[in-house]
Amino acid sequence: MRRLRVALLAAVASLLTLAVAGLRRARRRAAGIPLSPVTAGARVGADFPERAGLTTGEEPAGEMDDMAHYARDGFDPERVHPSVRAFYESTSDYPMTATVTWHRGFRLGAALAARVTSAVEQLNLPGPFAASTVALTSRFADVRADADPRDDVRAWVRTDRETGEAVFVALYGSYERDGERYVTVAVPLPWANLSTVLRLDHHDGDGAGATGVALTTLSGDDPGLYLVTPLGTLALPLEQRFTVRPDGDGVRATQTMWVRGVRFLTIEYDAERDA
Repeated sequence: MRRLRVALLAAVASLLTLAVAGLRRARRRAAGIPLSPVTAGARVGADFPERAGLTTGEEPAGEMDDMAHYARDGFDPERVHPSVRAFYESTSDYPMTATVTWHRGFRLGAALAARVTSAVEQLNLPGPFAASTVALTSRFADVRADADPRDDVRAWVRTDRETGEAVFVALYGSYERDGERYVTVAVPLPWANLSTVLRLDHHDGDGAGATGVALTTLSGDDPGLYLVTPLGTLALPLEQRFTVRPDGDGVRATQTMWVRGVRFLTIEYDAERDA
């Protein structure tokens, strides 16, 4: 019995040592990346940017002002298909639908989480046992520079067209390091935020040189997902990839997320420009 207790204590000590080492690595990886400090209270909701005093009163047209700001070796905005570029620069002109798929092994957890996300009105996706497609209405609001130090920050609020509930409330911005500009997205959560750093790349082509785009955490040093809290910032074992491709006058987009290499969520977006 004594040997068993000693073995159990040794195993617990080893696990704690590994956990502490992992926590230190997660903190080191997040150090020096300019992420949003904005957090929320118990509820986020569609009026969060105004309720939190973040806005200037201006209303940007899209997720970014000009894709040309992201030009670098390996990414030429002039090669991007006009429909895709127009979507990024005039996003509010595009009503969207989102079709959500929770993958096997994560459906029970997603069903339980849906109760919380619905109450908080953030990351308010349909659960695996509900209707999987939701129609979204978008609006943008410019964010004060003293509230969020990233470049060109704007809130993108997406609400359920039927219920008016917030589905996504996110603060989009960017920063530049070593001649490369990254997209950064902060999702305010109760007393924290989930921040994503994404690299912009070309995706596919139409045979005439025009391409879609991919925003991904799967390449480069800075890209990744980070949990920002008052106690510090941690890199998370999550990855994310958006691919956006032309579809007539609109675009189709696919968002895929993985945890430790295992796919758990796919969202398909359809966006058609208003006439």
